[in-house]
Amino acid sequence: MDLSSVIRTRDVLWDALIIATAAAVLLVNLFGLLNGIAIVIPHLLYIPVVIAAYRYPRYGGVIAVGIGAAYLLMIVIVGGSVAALVGEAFVRACVLVVIGTLVGWLSFRLREQESLYRGLFEHSESGSLLVRNTGTGWTIEAANWRAAELLHRKNGELNGAPLTGIWDRVKEEEFFGRLSRDGAVYAAETTFTLPDEKSFTVLLSAAALPGKRAILTFVDITDRVRAEEALKIANDKLNLLSRISADHIHYSVDQILDVADAADAQYQDAGIRGHIDRIRTLAWTIARRLFLSESYKNLGTSPPVWIGVQRAFASARPVPDAGAVSVRIWAERLEVYADPLFSDVLVHLLENSLRHGGTVKNIVVTYHETGDGLDIMLTDDGTGIPIEKKERIFEYDSGGQAGLGLFICRQIVEVTGMTIRETGAPGRGARFIIHVPPERYRIEGTGDDAPQLPVPPAPGRYTVRHATGVTVKELLSAEFPLADALWIDYHKTTGDPRTDRIFAAFLDGQAVSVARCRRHADGHEVDGVFTPVDRRGHGYANAAVWGLVEACGCDVLYMHSVRNLDRFYGNYGFVPIDEKELPPTIRERYAWAQGEMEGSNVLPMKREPEKG
Repeated sequence: MDLSSVIRTRDVLWDALIIATAAAVLLVNLFGLLNGIAIVIPHLLYIPVVIAAYRYPRYGGVIAVGIGAAYLLMIVIVGGSVAALVGEAFVRACVLVVIGTLVGWLSFRLREQESLYRGLFEHSESGSLLVRNTGTGWTIEAANWRAAELLHRKNGELNGAPLTGIWDRVKEEEFFGRLSRDGAVYAAETTFTLPDEKSFTVLLSAAALPGKRAILTFVDITDRVRAEEALKIANDKLNLLSRISADHIHYSVDQILDVADAADAQYQDAGIRGHIDRIRTLAWTIARRLFLSESYKNLGTSPPVWIGVQRAFASARPVPDAGAVSVRIWAERLEVYADPLFSDVLVHLLENSLRHGGTVKNIVVTYHETGDGLDIMLTDDGTGIPIEKKERIFEYDSGGQAGLGLFICRQIVEVTGMTIRETGAPGRGARFIIHVPPERYRIEGTGDDAPQLPVPPAPGRYTVRHATGVTVKELLSAEFPLADALWIDYHKTTGDPRTDRIFAAFLDGQAVSVARCRRHADGHEVDGVFTPVDRRGHGYANAAVWGLVEACGCDVLYMHSVRNLDRFYGNYGFVPIDEKELPPTIRERYAWAQGEMEGSNVLPMKREPEKG
């Protein structure tokens, strides 16, 4: 059948319907006028106008003008020059034009949207099915060409067919139950059945539509699934072979070392003993490289997970003589989205400082946000790393150390887009910086994507103690009420986890002093340093400020100090500045001083991060 002739036939039928309706309505109105009826019958004029505007949206207003003009002319001829009758007819004609134009515009917009979605449906490279719930099951109302091709059906063959013809009923019910609950389903993996009873795997998405309908879109992922299965089988076999080979090599290395030890005890000749030592060294080199490859083999095989930085450090194995080193970790609220082996990176960096830092007495872990993400910093006060070795320590087999190694540390962090570098000053200590991209970290309590962490039932392994004997920690968002309770007598200040880091000194489990670092849009402000009257005189405020400065000191810190406390804050690196040097947001908090902070006994101060 010629499609163009069908279209022309449909156009002729629509034209005939519009002309016949308009003529009939005008004749009825003429009959009414001749018999003195001019109230109800004119409303019939809306019928041809609406039909014409729906069929020809672009010309709805023009057709309405024609029908309205014909009606107005008929009134003038039949009714004569009666002003009221002509005026009423003119208004009605104008209303007809407005209705015709409005219906035409709405119809045009509707056709435009229909063409858009029909184009997406018909020409998508994904299979698309329009289905409807009939009460007894889901039926396919329409399928695009790609769906028919993927399902090995002819075009139109799927229309009216039950969905169970291509899909297992149990899987179908589970899927539509999820769709009914959520309103949409994205990228669900399932299987469809072909006419020859074979099946193929698809990635299926769906959206619920009015009228008990839904639109399903799917793509064939059978080849991908088979490739993944084959890759997994091959990987499992390679891992098995690797384990067997590693066991044999370990056994052979042990035998070599046993033979070397036996020969060393039997021969006293210096030349022979030199060769034996050489054999022993080479055997240990083989063992070390084997350990290295075993540590590296699982990298990237598991999806990233959220890792609590503080909890990762707490999982580290105790290191001999570590008790002589003060380990202070200020990252209890920080989580990083990384390869599961990232925890081993953090632990290795800590153990590296403990074992190889020489004279190290203090190790500090903290973080700060940058313009393009966040930096996690591990700093020690040991011997440091010579400038010429700062990059070499990350190279393969650098330093001859067995186990994880800094080489693998770099490989692990790079899997999820992070970087690691060493920036410490030789002779003053090492500083390792792990840079985390913006989407790869979250800080507890600062947003909907960062869940609130429960308060730990007991202090962590690396408890931070101050010289005064109190314990210092950063408060989790659930612990902010502890600070709020202390601040009742300090202008009734309250904390906000979205912007604040609060540090508290604890004595016998009770908070005795607090200090706050608040993040503004243009800087960080230290305030809220407060100790209750009955707790003063013991240095507790020193402890809280010490913890805050050590944890937040990588950022420029501003504050407004009471003038008689400038020496107290000067001990922590704060220096007086002019009021104009304060960032605008922080300066505005003291607008009540009207630019006379000195007269108000307030001294602006600033602390720059330490170099290194």
